[in-house]
Amino acid sequence: MRISDVTRQQAFLTHLFVSTCIFIVISYLIVFHWYPEFYFGIDGGIRGIVTIFFVDVVLGPGLTLLVFNPAKKSLKFDMAIILILQFSALIWGIKSVYTERPATAVFYWGKFSCIAHKDAGEIDLQPIKAGPSGKQRLSILLRPDTIDERYSFTKEAFDHQTSEIYYYGSKILPLDKDRVSRLDKYELDLEELRKLEVSDADRVETFISSTAISEPYKLIPLACRYGNAIAVYDPRQLRIVDTLNISANIRAKALDIDTPANVTVEIKKPEEDTESR
Repeated sequence: MRISDVTRQQAFLTHLFVSTCIFIVISYLIVFHWYPEFYFGIDGGIRGIVTIFFVDVVLGPGLTLLVFNPAKKSLKFDMAIILILQFSALIWGIKSVYTERPATAVFYWGKFSCIAHKDAGEIDLQPIKAGPSGKQRLSILLRPDTIDERYSFTKEAFDHQTSEIYYYGSKILPLDKDRVSRLDKYELDLEELRKLEVSDADRVETFISSTAISEPYKLIPLACRYGNAIAVYDPRQLRIVDTLNISANIRAKALDIDTPANVTVEIKKPEEDTESR
């Protein structure tokens, strides 16, 4: 069959079918591998699906429906341009979604924080991926327990001019049975949450009563790029078993506030030697 024998509707439906098959394959990778479980909803998975849907299912078939005309002499050239344009947009979309995929959710100072792969260059991800949390890839940045450790953390933050946790990549470790007891030092403060957002506190209280959450489950704030949640963490399974989306970005309250870890160490820039000028 020559291309000139194909109707506009046939060309559109064929293009739509092929694009839909590609979309299904990429969506599978996004949902089950690149943005699994809670990452999908609050760390970019939904945006990834929308991006791929637009550049794959909407752009290509839409242009075919708009441009395809069996009577045109330049039909082959037009279709080649459409396919090149769609392929380029699809490659860009896949690369963007893949690059932005989450690498780990790090527990530090009362909450889990999602870190993207592009920011995880200093983190040894292999033991985290092989850890007990599976696709959730949960990890922990151990809180400094002495004044010297606190000083070291503060100095490192000063050197980087930021306190973003991914700059401490070499200190981020898998959240396993040897470190899970660190979470016992924190407790979700509903009163503090109520001060920030009353509706969030009400929803959490309703969630607790309706699901009968009790020990050993722990409620821990979870902050990702496109949303916040309260994570229900099971220390026996060493993984998050449920989440409740909230709007406020909070931390759990530290129960050991009188430890040396809470001593603030201020580091000042050294004064310039005016005599050496």
